Amino acid sequence: MHALIIGGSGRTGKLVVEELLKREHRVTALIRNPTSMKDFGRIDVVKGISFLSVQLHSLRSPTELADVRQAFAHRVPDVVVVTLNSPRASESPFAAPVSPPRLMADSNANVVTAMKEFGVKKVVIMQAFGVGASWPNMACLLRVLMSKTNMSYTYDDHNMTDQEVRESGVTYVMVRPSRLVETEIETVKEWPENGKGVPMMASTSRKSVARFLVDAAETSRWDNTAPVISN
Repeated sequence: MHALIIGGSGRTGKLVVEELLKREHRVTALIRNPTSMKDFGRIDVVKGISFLSVQLHSLRSPTELADVRQAFAHRVPDVVVVTLNSPRASESPFAAPVSPPRLMADSNANVVTAMKEFGVKKVVIMQAFGVGASWPNMACLLRVLMSKTNMSYTYDDHNMTDQEVRESGVTYVMVRPSRLVETEIETVKEWPENGKGVPMMASTSRKSVARFLVDAAETSRWDNTAPVISN
């Protein structure tokens, strides 16, 4: 399998690349700064442009359709894996966003456009528990935090992505992990009914998410669904 990864220089994205290579898949990464992937010797890197937001923070190139097309043309993938997230002013999940309000939605729209142009059928997208139909199943306190803090901008972007990808007609898997943590791979639990019953303090290791994303890319088991997962 040949996978194109969008967001491969991020913390979860790099783990997805590691997992793909471990399973002996071919990988192309669309990256604004190729040096961020210097530790991976067996991937193809397509360099996108760098531009600045009004806050003077560099943004990822998937917001440029020409860059996405370039990555597809380099080697047409069998599947696309998207691990983008909106950058923030600090590592705090509640820090102010430093990206346009549709960073993820526009990037995924460009991916869908290129998929249709190049005949690619499937995209696997990392989202978060609480997006889309899983929102009512999030604990009340967390819903307040996500709707009344800067996290609301991220969830708005995820929700726009959810709606637009569903309407696009491509095959999708939108994976919704609970709170991400930096622990080792653990057993993954899938929650039925859009995450009904997920505990408020549930978490998912990034390594577990990376493995699940690659599983979803390899098989049709989760096609056209949005599984909610935790450890």
